[in-house]
This record gives sequence, C-alpha cells and structure tokens, in this order.
Amino acid sequence: MNPQMVLLCLLLVCPGLAAAAPSCPQNVNISGGTFTLSHGWAPGSLLTYSCPQGSYPVPASRLCKSNGQWQTPRSTRSIRLTKAVCRPVRCPAPVSFENGVYTPRLGSHPVGGNLTFECEDGFTLRGSPVRHCRPNGMWDGETAVCDNGAGHCPNPGISVGAVRTGSRFRLGDKVSYRCSSNLVLTGSSERECQGNGVWSGTEPICRQPYSYDFPEDVAPALSTSLSHVLGAANPTQQKKENLGRKIQIQRSGHLNLYLLLDASQSVLEDDFEVFKNCASIMVDRLFSFEINVSVAIITFASRPQVIMSVLNDKSRDVTEVIDSLEKANYKDHKNGTGTNTYEALHSVYLMMNNQMQRLGLETMAWKEIRHAIILLTDGKSNMGGSPKPAVDNIREVLNIKQNRNDYLDIYAIGVGKLDVDWRELNELGSKKDGERHAFILQDTQALHQVFEHMLDVSKFTDTICGVGNMSANASDQERTPWHVTIKPKSQETCRGALVSDQWVLTAAHCFRHAEDRSLWRVNVGDPNSQWGKDFLIEKAVISPGFDVYAKKDQGILEFYGDDIALLKLAQKVKMSTHARPICIPCTVEANMALRRPQGSTCQDHEKELLNQQSIPAHFVALNGSKLNINLKTGSERSNCIQVVSQEKKMFPNLTDVREVVTDQFLCSGTQEDDNPCKALAEAASGGCPEVFAPLIMATNPLAILPGSAISPISYF
Repeated sequence: MNPQMVLLCLLLVCPGLAAAAPSCPQNVNISGGTFTLSHGWAPGSLLTYSCPQGSYPVPASRLCKSNGQWQTPRSTRSIRLTKAVCRPVRCPAPVSFENGVYTPRLGSHPVGGNLTFECEDGFTLRGSPVRHCRPNGMWDGETAVCDNGAGHCPNPGISVGAVRTGSRFRLGDKVSYRCSSNLVLTGSSERECQGNGVWSGTEPICRQPYSYDFPEDVAPALSTSLSHVLGAANPTQQKKENLGRKIQIQRSGHLNLYLLLDASQSVLEDDFEVFKNCASIMVDRLFSFEINVSVAIITFASRPQVIMSVLNDKSRDVTEVIDSLEKANYKDHKNGTGTNTYEALHSVYLMMNNQMQRLGLETMAWKEIRHAIILLTDGKSNMGGSPKPAVDNIREVLNIKQNRNDYLDIYAIGVGKLDVDWRELNELGSKKDGERHAFILQDTQALHQVFEHMLDVSKFTDTICGVGNMSANASDQERTPWHVTIKPKSQETCRGALVSDQWVLTAAHCFRHAEDRSLWRVNVGDPNSQWGKDFLIEKAVISPGFDVYAKKDQGILEFYGDDIALLKLAQKVKMSTHARPICIPCTVEANMALRRPQGSTCQDHEKELLNQQSIPAHFVALNGSKLNINLKTGSERSNCIQVVSQEKKMFPNLTDVREVVTDQFLCSGTQEDDNPCKALAEAASGGCPEVFAPLIMATNPLAILPGSAISPISYF
C-alpha cells in the first residue's frame, strides 16, 4: 500500500493523532537533587530543580517547548551541560581590604568557612572581625572597615567581592562600586557624602546570582524599615537610637500602602493564595497603629487589575480591604501568561496622579501623604519593558528629592527557585542608609514566615496594647503576651493580665488568704523559657467593696462582687514579644486597637465588644489550656441567670437571683461551654476562681478585657 495512504488511514481512524503534541523526554533527573513539574511532560510545563541546603541547581529550571524539547534559561545556555547537577554553594572572596589584612586568601569560600580581618596600627576596626560563610552563599555579620575617622563621613568600606572607586570622604565626595567576576550588586552603586555625615543610598553587597535570603534575616530588615514608618506615624512613639530613620507623620498624617501581587502563569495558584494571605497579615497589623492608612490592591500578569484603589473610601476600612484581598481571584489573569511589572507600577503612578489632581498639587493634604509599595513577584518581568521608568514617574509625581526621600518606600520581594532577577529587584527597591528594600526568598513558605514576624512590636517602646503574634509557630505566651502568673511562694494560684509596664490586673480573691505579700511573685513572660522573669509586688490595691461574705445573712454563702485587684510591680517590665499589655476599654490605647475614631466613648467600646447576645470568649488555665465559653447578653443573659436560681444547694433560701448576679456580672457556662461551672454564681462558689484567670476576650489578633460601662473586669 502506498505509504501516503497508510498515513491517511491512520489519520481517519485516529483523528486526534495528528493534533497530539509531542511530550518532552523524561531523562531529566538531577544528580543529588529533585525536580517538580508544573504540567507533567506536556508542552508548556515548567520543570524546577531543587537541591539540599548548601548547594544549588544548574540549571535552575527547564521549559518543555511545543516541539517536545527542553529549553534551558538563557543564563545557563552558555554552560555545557549534559545533565543537571547540584553544585556546592560558595561565598565570594574579598577583592581588596583597605588599611588591614584578611585571612585566608582563597578564590571563593566553602559553606562553613571563616574570614578574619585585622587593621593596621592607627586604624580602628568597624564591623565584624570574623565572618562565617552561610549555606545561602552570603557572609554573616557586617562589612569590616578599618577607619581612622579623618573624613567628614566615615569610611564606607568595601564589601566582600566589590571594587570601589573613590577614596576621599569629605562633604560632597562620591564613591562608586562594581562587583567582580559574575557577582550581582545589590544596594547603591554610587554614594555621596552628605552634610549630616551620612552616606546617601545603601551599602552595596556583591552576591552570587543563585543566592537567596533567609526569612530570619528578611523579617528584621523589613521590620526595621517599616518600624521607621509606623513608629513615627504613631504620634506617641518616642525616637530611639536603634530606630534610625524616622518619618515624621503627625496625627493628621496619612500612609498609602500599595500591594502588588504577581498572578502570572509561572506563579502557582496556591502560591498566589500565600501572597494574598501575607498581604492580609500586613494590612491587619498596619491598621493596629494610630495612623490613617489607605490600601491599594493590584494583581497583575500580562495586564494589571486594580482590586482596590486608595481613591476609594473603603480603602481606609480594614474589613473592606481584607475582604477585597480574599476575593482577589487568580483565574482573573488566566489569559495572561506574562509578567508585566511595568504596567503594575504604572497603575500605581496613575492612582497617585489622580489623587494629586483631586487634592491639589500644593496642598498639605497631598504633600504629607507617605507612600509604601510592596511588590510580591516570583521572578523578573518578561513583557512591558523595564519597570524602572514607572518608578521614575512615581518619584516625579511625588517630588522625591533628598529632603523628601522618606515620602516613598518601595519593597521588591522576589519569591521562588527560578532565576529571579536580582538586578531588576535591586533597581526597583528604595535605597536608604542602613536599610534594605530588595529581597529574594526561596519559596512562599519562607515569605509567610517573614510576614508573620516582620512587625515585631518589641521594636516599639510605647504602649501598643493587645497585639500578639498569631503565627502558627508562636508559643501560647507570644499569642497572648499580657498573661502573667501569680504565685504566693512556689505554687501558682492565679493568673493576671499586664495593663501597663508596671501594673497587673487580677482578682481580689487571689489575696483572700494572703499572709505575707512580700513572699509573692508575679512571673511575666513565658515561665518555661528564658523569657520568663519573676517580679516582686511593690503594692497591692484591693477593691474596698470586695467581701466574699457580704451577703451571707441573705443565704448567699459566697459573693464575688467587686472582685478586682491591681498589683504594682517593683520594677518596670521590658516590653517584648512575650510581654505586652492587654487593652482596657475606655482608654486611648484600646480605642486605637479597636480602630475606633478619635472621640469614641465607653458606650462605643461596649457596643463594639458586646455586640451579640452570645459572644465567644475564653479562659486560660494555669497549665496554659484555653477553655472556650460564650458570654451572654440581652435575653440570653436572662436565660443564663435562671440557671443560678435553680441551684438550691449553693443558694437554699435565694429569693432574688439579682442579688447573686448583679449588673456588675457577665454570665456564661451554659450549653456546650468548656467552663465546668454552670453559671457565674456557681463559678464563684469554690474552685473556679482559684483556677482561672480574669476573663479575657479574644478578638484576633487583639485581646480586650470586656466590660467598659458594664464592669471593669469580670471573672468566673
């Protein structure tokens, strides 16, 4: 039979055969590592290699082309490869070290190796005398510099792997940097000595193209920069030396936050959800500070999509913003395969320009707005051209000059094991002395860790109440850092809550049988770790109205009205992630935590906290166990109180239940509550007050003591 006829018959019998695209070969194993496929062996599938810590893959990835052949990234095409391999990570070597010596002298250094620096006579060493090569190809510590203090600005030094041009450090002098070999420069390639004795820009670092950042390094670096914005934005924040740069935002000031989330095809849908979750974490915490915030949300692939604009009044409402984030849909960009970072940033520029037109170019309302852009992307832009012109337009519309440099912060965060473009991220990120704005993380899990820990409240010295660490890895104490344990001698008997750096709120009945209060201790922080510390009690203020036997003649054997005490600690508590105050209604701090407008009243707080007939709350027992309950109000409270009237053993001659459960009390313990006490009065009959802490109402991630106009504190 004619071969052409055979082929025709095959096509007629199997019409799909002609349309079937060839799959790519499966002999793609990597020596010493593993790989994943985005879409199996079909054309369009992305193969990503992974290696153990301390090594990196070459190539990092391959793409299955339509012709059934694997395509390697351009960065590795010049390398002759017969098979993918895991190569050992190396840290770069110094090119030069001024006014001193370093050892050992190697071409590059293995993971675990050390570099030691010493200065010549007459020069003082600044930075780290010994540096350690880490598994990500980065040196730990700080750049070693030998300085004699002769310049107007300190000697800026030469980071490992860098070459510097310029050796004069007087006012107006400039120095420039480049990296040796195939290293990538991040930071400022040029710096100028300024009048305040500080170099412009940020220190340049030369790093391997395959290097990445550890979450434990990124979180504090990002926190430091954001703390400068937020700490200064909080009008009660005092300037501390360790805070460095400070943006002066007055109480009427405003921060615009622009969240840019990459939804291009190379970003997996699950990873996009992590991007959203990280953005939600940041938004929720930002709104905990006393500053006006507007949030823009932009997702992008080949084209950007504005989910929320700062021009929208809803952008100032944390609930609306988080709801919009949750609704952002990865599939909205299903037809966009590219990454157009330029258009995403250009949409920010347009938003800024529209706001400027609305408010007026010369108005203080426009000039005093601070702007922060956070870009979350999995790699470099591959369409739309360089995004740098969009940044230049943004700087122009905001009139960013040396005296207005603090009005704009751009954070460029690359995520993923692909060839993320260090140069582009560095070009986009802001350059400010002592800060970093460009980062690369290995995966979205690392990104999530960063966002969970980046706003460490221990950086703030003033009272920021009710803020706990709600991350999955946080300890119970970090989640509720206001919890303290009270013990007369060695045995813990009660819990309390920090209300300031020196005062603890607890129950008066804890001191019912106290003999010598000088022996009592209050443990603040985690008692099972280095974070726990015992404090002496300087003074105990017991409510004068507390008398457990006040209504004994009415047939009420024990009554716990006015059961409240304040303890003044002999020393002030150092605020940290393990020790922060709780919020008390009717205070300025609680008003900020509840995100209520200035001038809110106690009644406003009561409506906010007790806005349902059944309100979820919980106890924390001495062993740390959380027991969930529901506080009853309205008609639910009436039903709850009826349980007390049926308790004939405890109240045999009770005629008026209101004598037991007064208006001062909340009621709980019914239905499926964890609390073993059936109702409030029953809880007051014996064991419960000795076991449980003062009632704490959780409003994740804040915690507020309920009550306000109802009662300053309630307990069971």
